[in-house]
Amino acid sequence: VEHKQADGKMKAITFLDTPGHAAFQSMRERGVEIADIAILIVSAEDGVKAQTLEAWKTIDAHKLPYVVAINKIDKPGADVQKTKNSLVENGIYIEGYGGDIPCIEISAKKGTGIDLLLETLLLVVEMNELTANLSTEASGYVLESFVDQKRGISATLIIKDGTLASSGAILAGSALSPIRIIENFAGRTIKNPHAGQPIKVTGFDEVPESGMTFISSDDKKMMEKLQAETKQ
Repeated sequence: VEHKQADGKMKAITFLDTPGHAAFQSMRERGVEIADIAILIVSAEDGVKAQTLEAWKTIDAHKLPYVVAINKIDKPGADVQKTKNSLVENGIYIEGYGGDIPCIEISAKKGTGIDLLLETLLLVVEMNELTANLSTEASGYVLESFVDQKRGISATLIIKDGTLASSGAILAGSALSPIRIIENFAGRTIKNPHAGQPIKVTGFDEVPESGMTFISSDDKKMMEKLQAETKQ
């Protein structure tokens, strides 16, 4: 998502969506390790549910900065006040209720409050001084990997730091890929992606594990040597 700030500057925000169901707890565990900020989404109809608390405990345990988004405010059964009370009753202390956690009321369906949510996220970035060094080699995490029947092994990566070189290799665990077929989230070929961007990389020699960290270099031979050492 690209958001235009009040000063006219465009800022890009990458969203990682993790399902709310209890069965996806391991995915949320990975999410908090990879993300810079969490958005705890609570329904204005249902208030705090078991999976809301599970997600919040994961966020809290990793000391991850977060905001609360109260969704579905457009629904007839929405009760924002009751929802805010249920948050506080469960120890989630939002702004105006004894705490400092930003709380934004939104409707994902109608788009209400989304601009304010994006503004708030960028404010949290500033407050927590979240920065990246774009002049270093790209490193980050493997989100997921899959076998493409026609093209071979692909993986979706999120770059946490640095900029990816135009050539060389990426190493995730013992899985190696040349820097050759690099695509953005929309499937378009991309050159030199940098911190904050999700990318799809095709050409790994084995399936990299989800949640694994990756490193990269324009020196492919050095990466191959590191891979051999890792396998040993």
